Amino acid sequence: MISSGSKSIRQRSGGTKIKSPPEDVVYSSKLSSPRRSQPSSVLAPTYMFGLFVLVYLATYGFVMLVERQLPRPLTIQDEPRHPGRFIAERVYNHLVNLTSLGPRPVGSFENEVLAVNFLRKEINNVIQQSDPKVHQIRLDTQTVSGAFPLTFLDRMTNIYRNVQNVIVRVGPVVESAHSLLVNCHFDTVPDSPGASDDGSSCALMLELLRVIALSPTPLQNNIVFLFNGAEEAFLQASHGFITQHPWARNVRAFVNLEACGAGGREVLFQSGPKNPWLMEVYSASVPYPFASSLAQDVFQSGLIPGDTDFRIFRDFGNIPGLDFAWSKNGYVYHTRLDAVSQIPLASLQRTGDNILPLLLNLVNSKQLVAVHQYREGSLVYFDFIGLFIVTLSSTFTILVCLLTLGLVLLSVYINSRAAGEQLAHGSSYAGLLVRCAGFTLVNYLLCLGVNLAIAFTLTKMNRAMSWYGAHLWLVPLYIIPLLILSFSSILFFTHNYLAKFTRFKQSTHSSFYYNVITDSTLLLYSLIMMLLMFTYVGSVMVPLIWILSLSLFSILRSLHPSLSLNPVSSLLCFLLFSLVPYMLCSYLIYCVLLLIVPIMGRSGSGNHAEEVISFLTTTIFSLLFNLMTPCILFVRSPKKVLSSLGTIFFVSILLLVLTPLGFPYSGELSSPTPQRYMIMHVDRVYHNPYSIPDQLSVNSSSTQGQGSIRKAKSGLWLIDLDVNSPKTIDHLISEGSMSVVSEDSDCSRELYCGLPYFLPVYTFIFHTHWIQDRVYTPLGVPLDLKLTYKHVEPWNQVDQSNNTQPPVNMSPTRKGTRIRLSFSLNGTDHVNILVSPFTGVELVRWSLLEGTPLKNKSKFRGRDTYFVFYTCASNIQSFHFWIELFVEEATTGHLVDKGVASHHVHGDKQLTKPLASFLNKFPSWTVTTGWTAGMKLYTF
Repeated sequence: MISSGSKSIRQRSGGTKIKSPPEDVVYSSKLSSPRRSQPSSVLAPTYMFGLFVLVYLATYGFVMLVERQLPRPLTIQDEPRHPGRFIAERVYNHLVNLTSLGPRPVGSFENEVLAVNFLRKEINNVIQQSDPKVHQIRLDTQTVSGAFPLTFLDRMTNIYRNVQNVIVRVGPVVESAHSLLVNCHFDTVPDSPGASDDGSSCALMLELLRVIALSPTPLQNNIVFLFNGAEEAFLQASHGFITQHPWARNVRAFVNLEACGAGGREVLFQSGPKNPWLMEVYSASVPYPFASSLAQDVFQSGLIPGDTDFRIFRDFGNIPGLDFAWSKNGYVYHTRLDAVSQIPLASLQRTGDNILPLLLNLVNSKQLVAVHQYREGSLVYFDFIGLFIVTLSSTFTILVCLLTLGLVLLSVYINSRAAGEQLAHGSSYAGLLVRCAGFTLVNYLLCLGVNLAIAFTLTKMNRAMSWYGAHLWLVPLYIIPLLILSFSSILFFTHNYLAKFTRFKQSTHSSFYYNVITDSTLLLYSLIMMLLMFTYVGSVMVPLIWILSLSLFSILRSLHPSLSLNPVSSLLCFLLFSLVPYMLCSYLIYCVLLLIVPIMGRSGSGNHAEEVISFLTTTIFSLLFNLMTPCILFVRSPKKVLSSLGTIFFVSILLLVLTPLGFPYSGELSSPTPQRYMIMHVDRVYHNPYSIPDQLSVNSSSTQGQGSIRKAKSGLWLIDLDVNSPKTIDHLISEGSMSVVSEDSDCSRELYCGLPYFLPVYTFIFHTHWIQDRVYTPLGVPLDLKLTYKHVEPWNQVDQSNNTQPPVNMSPTRKGTRIRLSFSLNGTDHVNILVSPFTGVELVRWSLLEGTPLKNKSKFRGRDTYFVFYTCASNIQSFHFWIELFVEEATTGHLVDKGVASHHVHGDKQLTKPLASFLNKFPSWTVTTGWTAGMKLYTF
């Protein structure tokens, strides 16, 4: 049987020359007779595809241009013409003075003395210039100690002693009981001057303080300026302020200023929780908006390895707020390259022009004095390429989503009615929709598989991370293969599969194929949209805009047959309807790439950066292109399109493999993309198990309570921060001197591999290298742990030492023994404590923090581990603590493995001579951070 629109061909005798079938004839795999496809005369010329590419590239270029637009910075000479304005040059001068102090880790003289004195001096200068009849200004310096659990990274217990905050409160003469907090931090990571993170924010706050304090208009409520001195020590100083300072009780909302890059535009990437009035004030206040609930979803998902003081104010102060950060040029973040030269004056001006009116409108708002009345609700928000900001309430978002879903269903209904005559007997439009939805998912998996194979091959060939220095490499490596596969799959699927279910009239099937594939994709995206809507995820706006635009386009085509039958008009109309959602998505994608790509240079070599970027690129651009790729059905010569794309792909691969064009790193000071290396010179000492007497009480100065030394070694520990480490510096390392620290060496025998992890990051930075010193060299790092006391009693008995019952999370009827071990620890100002109870032993309580100890994500031999981060900013003394263990009745032998690490992260003891010599050998396209550390392991 031959379907309608085809006819048998009979060859007549008589020497007639047999002609080959016309170009518009294809053969069904099921039928021997030809099926006539749509005549090429009614298809769009191939150059239309080129037009699409040009328009979309121009749109992406426009988005890049918009992202770089910054206002003209004001200088001190401009001030007379702009009274009351924020002056960027003053900020720059403050920043130069602050960064000239050098790196400012917690505990360093630069941080605890010089930076504090600098801030107090500048603040007092402002106070002297202000009018006490208009503003009441008070300055305080807080020295604070405390502890808290932190679920960041692999989780840890965070303990701090004597960290500092410099705090200024500006308010009306008649004192208000309501305050707005604005926060920055002036400490830095080791070796970094911290110009962007976070010296720029502190310099900005000094200028904001000046403008507000010298204003003749009094505030209605207070603004508290918090210059905190221990953020890089995992948010310690902000915790000390919000939990212990008397001014914290009146804080109703906060603004946090941070950085994970240098310069560019500050992005509002966290808002709330709840309290939609904060976003409403932001929307009405700032002249240069840059905010996205998508950014908030990404950050709070944990995909970005970072955290800010926002968490502390939210979780421990129960205060809502806004979180801002510079995210561009993340290549210099937390390195010695984070200098003033990386920050344009225009970026300082833009941030100041935004934050100044925001603070004034927040502090004078009616909501600040009655926050509880405006707490409920949430917003979906995004800026449209920096021009204006869109905020949608959750209720309105739900209504728009439901309306959009209705449009999709209407489009499907109209197209299904129109398709009735074109379907083969026994076929249904709903069945084709299901088949097309399955095709879309299979096509994504195919594209993902191919792109992951490309990424794996590039990694094996030592050609990984070419996109790190030039994002353009993502196009030929992953986006073009995605397009080639998607176009080819659609053509194959429609002509070799969908054609079986149709009976076409001539010149109608491309439009039909387009309708059914687009309708199925819109239904899939609607499912995603509804899931996001019901889970209150702000990212719902991305599929919403696409679905709304293209469902309207689909309905328009269906209602105008002349448009449906004219591929050129259809393509031009599609281009028109897709331009706005494409522009918005291009804007978001570009901003995401600016953030994500530099992170791949510090996420650890075990995390397969090439495969991660391949996955993200494939997923993002599949979602972006799924509604575009069916347009290939309207193109007259798809082979030309595919061959052009294939040529670009293969030429790019050849250039990447055979030339140095794909080398990812650069030491160019104006736009560096360096490879990061973190190296420690480590002294590792392993103690034999120590058998504890049933009752022990020794003086902390005694040599008991440790166990004898079973092994000691020293060497350089290379912490591999990207997938190319350490292959790029093999020439620096003597042959045979490098050994891989892996699961079959110390990691399987020693707690935390017997290495002084500064942070609890073992689950994602586990692939490191060790260069053994030829002769063991004690490095003199202060570090000593002694067991000073042991107390044993039945589990269900009241603890006589402090009259406490068993923890509420432990049943008092359990049979076993309660053992309390007390320790004395000496070290530097940065110390880590590691604990791992043996099988049959549980850590139920300790003196470090009330409540159940927070378990680490990583395991050691299947056992629980606990990580403690301890910082003492000044007046270092012995640290005394105890742990309480529950030992099951049948358990005998060892109780717990313990490790302690001590770090010299600043000062003249930071670098040993061998470490300094090694760091000096690194090429200009690398950036290094290093210090000396000690590690000791014990078994009790």
